[in-house]
Amino acid sequence: MGPPFVEALAVKKLHGVGPATAAKMERLDILTGADLRAKPLAFLQEHFGKSGAWYYRISRGIDERPVQPDRQRKSVGAEDTFAVDIFDLEAAHSEVTPLVAKVWRHCVVKGLHGRTVTLKVKYAGFQQITRSRTVGLPPGSASEVESIACGLLDPLFPTQKGIRLIGVTLSSFEGEQHEDPDQLSLMI
Repeated sequence: MGPPFVEALAVKKLHGVGPATAAKMERLDILTGADLRAKPLAFLQEHFGKSGAWYYRISRGIDERPVQPDRQRKSVGAEDTFAVDIFDLEAAHSEVTPLVAKVWRHCVVKGLHGRTVTLKVKYAGFQQITRSRTVGLPPGSASEVESIACGLLDPLFPTQKGIRLIGVTLSSFEGEQHEDPDQLSLMI
């Protein structure tokens, strides 16, 4: 099922194809996975160097990396791209709410308790920024996560650039070791 799925995708949706590479592919009249698959390996290597072999394989649904179904999840996130750029703080806050709800539901189902909330913002010109905050104890509710995410969002306003995408991620799950073992903690 892989090759037909990949053929229908826009190249910008393929793993490893960022905005600059997608623009270069577009100039070469490569718009979909099917267009990419039609190009010979030599052509792709000529135009994309050693990444050409990767694009050749993924356009055919070939990925030799081992599947790791039991690997420990490092983060849970959700993001949304908007049809119309956001310039208003209240509108941005209203977009954060369903993202947090989605992340929180997933974490509750999986029994995950994260301490780091990360906010991702992509502006209309494709400039992307992230802001994060790590708290001492995992938030106990979706509203706590939303409060942290909105606290990270607030300083970005007012904005001259329209916001095209907002994402919220929860990470630093309980049980992960992030502290420096040589760093002593102060007992207060």
